[in-house]
Amino acid sequence: MGHTINNKTAIVTGASKGVGYATVKLLSESGYKVIAVSRDLSKVSGLVGDNVEVYQMDITNANEIKKFYDKYKDITLDLLVNNAGGGSGPTSIINETMDNFRRAYDINVSGPMYLSQLFVPCMKKSDSATIIFISSLGGKFPYRSGGNYTNAKRGMMALVDTMRLEFPEYGIKVTEICPGTIDTQKEKRDIALTAEDMAECILWVSELPSHVNINHIELNHIDSGKY
Repeated sequence: MGHTINNKTAIVTGASKGVGYATVKLLSESGYKVIAVSRDLSKVSGLVGDNVEVYQMDITNANEIKKFYDKYKDITLDLLVNNAGGGSGPTSIINETMDNFRRAYDINVSGPMYLSQLFVPCMKKSDSATIIFISSLGGKFPYRSGGNYTNAKRGMMALVDTMRLEFPEYGIKVTEICPGTIDTQKEKRDIALTAEDMAECILWVSELPSHVNINHIELNHIDSGKY
C-alpha cells in the first residue's frame, strides 16, 4: 500500500460485493472519502464509516444517474471507478436476445459513459483526476458462449479508447483494467485473482503522478506451482 491520501474523493460503482466492495474498503483505509454506489443498500451497509457513504443507484437508469450527479455536483472528484458490470450469463449468439444485449451494454457501456460525462466538471476541479474502468480479458479475447458479456466488454474498450483521446483536455486520465479470472468468493485462490488484488491495482493507478497515465492493464494470476 502507498502513502496515506488526504482530502481526496472517490466514487465506486458496483460496491456491494467483490472488486467494488474491496476497493471501497482499501481506498477508505488509505484516506479517500468514498461514495459507494450499489443497487442494494443492504449489501453495502457494512461499509459505512467516517470515510464512506453509500448511495443507491441503478447504473442502467439514466434518471437515477442524473439524480446521483445532482446530489454530488458540487464535490471535487479525484477518482471514478466504473466497476459495475456483468451480463446475463453464458449464451451463444444464436440464442441471444436483444433485451439481454441492450441491458449488457447499458451496464457496461452506456451507464458508465453517462456517469463519467456528468462528473467531468467535478473532476476538472481536481489536481489529478482519474477514471478507471473495470473491464475483462473476455472483451479482448472473445470466447464461445461469451454472448452479450464479451461483446459489451469489447464495447467498453472502445469507449475507453475514445475517452482517452478526448478527456486529457479536461485534465482527466482514463485507465482500463482487464483482469482474467477473479475469485470473489476466495474459493480458488490458487488459480484466480482476488478482489483484493484488483483493489490494490486500482489504488496504485490512483496514486500515479498527474502527468502519468496507464492506458491499459491486463492482470492474470501466476500459477505458483510453476515458479
